[in-house]
Amino acid sequence: MKSLFTFILSISISALCLAQSNKTKDCNANLQIDPIMETVERTHYVFTGADTTGLNVTVTKITVMEGRSEMVKRRDKDCTAPKIEDCYISVLEEIPAVTMNLYTLAGPDLTDEYEIRKERVQMEKRPAGQTKVAIVCEKNRTKNLISKLQTSLIAKGYPLTVNGTYDSATQLSVTDFQRAKKIAYGDLTLETLAELGIK
Repeated sequence: MKSLFTFILSISISALCLAQSNKTKDCNANLQIDPIMETVERTHYVFTGADTTGLNVTVTKITVMEGRSEMVKRRDKDCTAPKIEDCYISVLEEIPAVTMNLYTLAGPDLTDEYEIRKERVQMEKRPAGQTKVAIVCEKNRTKNLISKLQTSLIAKGYPLTVNGTYDSATQLSVTDFQRAKKIAYGDLTLETLAELGIK
């Protein structure tokens, strides 16, 4: 009877230890994510009439000309050239978007006095913040795995050396790759390995 009790107790302890080791196999961390922005086209029905009686019009700020970068000629104020035309240089200038407040209708079926205006706007598809993700546990970051990681990043154009060590240069490259892919960044995640095709 005593040996049966000892046998059951040893099985219970073994099962508990196995369950505990399985729990520690998965590693997670709260990592940072950047916002994901997307450009969408928005349609506005701009009221062109004079009488708004009975119409539900609202004042809407609409971009009528998008911002852009443009090369312009500017005079160099420190120029001492004898010819004035030699003092002009080309510079890249940011021209801001032009917006206007216009009366808009909720839809096209309210009146015939409208024109359709479309604008492209940036919408936040996913806000910035933190998310819990699966990471590669420290004990699983073998020299072989890190060498594969470095080789894959080098193939993507990152200036690394394959040394099998998760050094600061590798960490920076991993973070840069993660941010470019718009995934959680700040540690070596399983998603990063999947994106690089590492199994």
